[in-house]
Parts: sequence; structure tokens; C-alpha cells
Amino acid sequence: MSLITLFIAGLTDSYNPCSIGVLLVSLTILMSLGKKNSIALFGISYLTTIFLTYFLIGLGFLKAFHLFGVHGFFGYAAGAVLIIVGLAHFAPISWSKIPIVGWFNRCYMPQIKAHFDRGVFVGGIILGFLIGLCTVPCAGGIYLGAIGLLAARVSFWQGFLGIFIFNLGFILPLSLIFFISSREKVLKKIQKINAKLSGVSHYIIPIITVIMGIILILIGKM
Repeated sequence: MSLITLFIAGLTDSYNPCSIGVLLVSLTILMSLGKKNSIALFGISYLTTIFLTYFLIGLGFLKAFHLFGVHGFFGYAAGAVLIIVGLAHFAPISWSKIPIVGWFNRCYMPQIKAHFDRGVFVGGIILGFLIGLCTVPCAGGIYLGAIGLLAARVSFWQGFLGIFIFNLGFILPLSLIFFISSREKVLKKIQKINAKLSGVSHYIIPIITVIMGIILILIGKM
């Protein structure tokens, strides 16, 4: 995969209800608490922590793929997991009864206001870390697929650069949404748009996840 392709893949992976939803709710809470001057501080800590968490998770998967290999059982297993997770998103109620699959199928919304009691900056770090972890099962199919392709074709350090570029694409839209939504009037409009797009993403993300799972299985056969 070229760096441009990885950047575009990161842009595609950036929209998910977890990270954007928490960002918008957090901004609403900060404005209601009269902490508008602390919004920039929150944005820096929240976005930076999401970027670092998601990036480090990606490196962990890349190392695992290089260690165990994408060709063979590990590639099949990773592909199968993505396909199951993708299908589970189409019928969340039915799949939620299966413990492990149900966990992958959930988007966790942390107690946002409670974390702000520790300070806006620290609250941003905690929320960014939790959302960084949540994003992988919630909408990380594109990410895992891209990592699998990198592991199959390039060295670890080339993959390192590829994952970094992917995460730049991943964090850019979220940063733009934060910048635009920092104004109270615009925030309400963005919330309405996000509510409409969430319904669309409910179908698009699972489809992409299943496709990436199939690609990993095909790579495993090579």
C-alpha cells in the first residue's frame, strides 16, 4: 500500500460514533459548565491521546503479524475475527448474547462529566485513552486490514511509517470537527449531522470490516 493510500484509508476509518460522539458530548458539557476557556486544553489532550493510543495499538498488531506471520493460521484467524465482528454490527441485538462478540459489537460511552472532575486536561487524556481502545472493536476493521497488508508486504519499520501516516489521516477529520465545533452555534448543527450520519455508518463500517477480513484470509492463502 502506498502512503497516499494509507492516508486515505485513515481518513475513511476516522468516522466512527465512539470518538466523534464523545468529542461532541464533551464540548457540550464544557460549554454548559462555563469552561469555554478550557476547550482548547481539552482538545489537545483528547486528540493527542487518541492518536498515540491508536498508533501504539497498531504497532502492537504489526509486531504480532510479523511475529506470527500473516500467511497461514494467524492470517486466517484475524480475517475470521473481522468478518464475525462486521456481521455482528448488522444485527447487534442477536449477536450481543455471545459474550466476546457482544463486547466487540459495543461502542462504549464513558462517564464523561465524572472524568472532568479530575481536571479538563486529565479528563481529556482519560477519555482519549478509553476511546482509543474502544475504536478498535467499534470501527477498526480498516485499520487491522491495512496493518495486515503492511505486514505481508513491507518490513516492520516501513510498516511503522505506514501506520503513522494512517493515523495522521485518522486524526485529521476529528481535529477539524473539534475546531469547527468549538463554537456553540456550530456545535448544535454538527450534532444533528452526526446523528444522521451515524445511521449510515451502521451499514458502511460493517461492510468494510467484512471486506478487510476476506482480504486477510486471501493473503493467508498466498
